[in-house]
Amino acid sequence: MELTPLETLPPSVERAVGAKAPAPMRLMAARGLAPLPPADLATALYQLSFAEDDAVKSAAFKTAAELPERILGGALEQPLDARVLDFFARRVFQKAPLLEKLLLNKATGDETFRHLATLVDETGLEMIAKNEERLLRHPPIIAALYMNPKTRMSTAQRAIELAVRNHVRVDGIPAFDEAAKAIQQSGAPTADQAAKDDAMFASAAAIGVDQAAGLQLLAVDEKEAEALAEAEAQAAEQAVESTDVAEEEKKQKISDLSPAGKIRLATLGNAFARAVLIRDTNRQVAMAAIRSPAVTDMEALRYAGNRGLDDEIIRFIANQRQWVRLNGIKVALCNNPKCPLPVAMRFLPHLNVRDLKALSRSKGIPSALCTAAKQMLQQRNA
Repeated sequence: MELTPLETLPPSVERAVGAKAPAPMRLMAARGLAPLPPADLATALYQLSFAEDDAVKSAAFKTAAELPERILGGALEQPLDARVLDFFARRVFQKAPLLEKLLLNKATGDETFRHLATLVDETGLEMIAKNEERLLRHPPIIAALYMNPKTRMSTAQRAIELAVRNHVRVDGIPAFDEAAKAIQQSGAPTADQAAKDDAMFASAAAIGVDQAAGLQLLAVDEKEAEALAEAEAQAAEQAVESTDVAEEEKKQKISDLSPAGKIRLATLGNAFARAVLIRDTNRQVAMAAIRSPAVTDMEALRYAGNRGLDDEIIRFIANQRQWVRLNGIKVALCNNPKCPLPVAMRFLPHLNVRDLKALSRSKGIPSALCTAAKQMLQQRNA
């Protein structure tokens, strides 16, 4: 939610912090010393956070962060402007009693709920998920719940099911279609099954979801970022191919998930989780892995040349402009017999002589593509 100054203020707040209020009074209000009831004090502090006077502004932010819970709690129960509630939501989301007041306040904005769904703990996530009216009114809240690894699997599944049942599409979930289909096919789980799914997903997420930022974010330049991404992709591939007992146990925890759990982990997971799940025999799971927004160019390159992956994965890669602009991916696709022939033909003019020669001699690609590569070589040599 965009936070902007309030256009109108309650009379008591206007007298204390309005444009005509004396500077000493504004500073006193910023320090929380003005004789204002909790709701008006919260509004005043919000308004003063936009003050041009740095001393007033700084004092307002400090007071807002340090208000006693008994005072702020009284304010957060009131129908304040949604911007004021959002301002304090960013500061109190780790304080359960205050968070509960915010989530129960009908004046709290839907976008604040979405933002909180990316921040709060499991208890807060459960409270957010129970407000079905908001979820249907503002589907990005469902997306935020689903994309937060701390959300229970059963809760995320219930939110998707709610959307499907009410014909609401959630655009913020890359594999929404796959997730919805898996949930429809499996049906509503029993309480025991839901608890089991929650435990299994939490266990798999501990392996397959990075708690810190990706390695490439630590890079000092683009070249180093590319090298780190390549190393990460290579390490994931090696781990998947490994027969080491520890690696086998990790893969098994991921493989034991329900289809809905696999799809969610494929969306949220790290390179290792994607490398496991993109090989899953369930096409919905494999497609969720390649649709993950975290897939790097280096991962796409490795997948493009993998002849063991599902045909749909290769077709998907071949249709992504951001990937086929890379020469290495074009070459890998041309060498993969699962790449649609018309697409591979389209890539040929972009290949260099060395790659065309290799294609012209290949026995593992369609003969038509091999012949076209030979003809293109002859044209270039003419």
